[in-house]
Amino acid sequence: MQNALEADASSGAISIVEIDHRVRVEYKAVVRTCLSQTPPIYIRTNDAQHLSAAKCAGEMEIVATDKKLRDAALLLGFTVFPPP
Repeated sequence: MQNALEADASSGAISIVEIDHRVRVEYKAVVRTCLSQTPPIYIRTNDAQHLSAAKCAGEMEIVATDKKLRDAALLLGFTVFPPP
């Protein structure tokens, strides 16, 4: 499994984004946006990190079946697969 991940990263099929200052700032914005909704979207920490890293990498598509992650992604302007 690790070899497949490394091969995908090497080929550019996926990118690995370090949690840096930009991602931390985006993370705070993601959490703030989700919690400001009525009712709030209680996003999980790892889900918020994934969405923040994706946004910083310029990605706006996500595959997810978890309702909270899907709701947060749609709120943030992501295209979600499978479609709602």
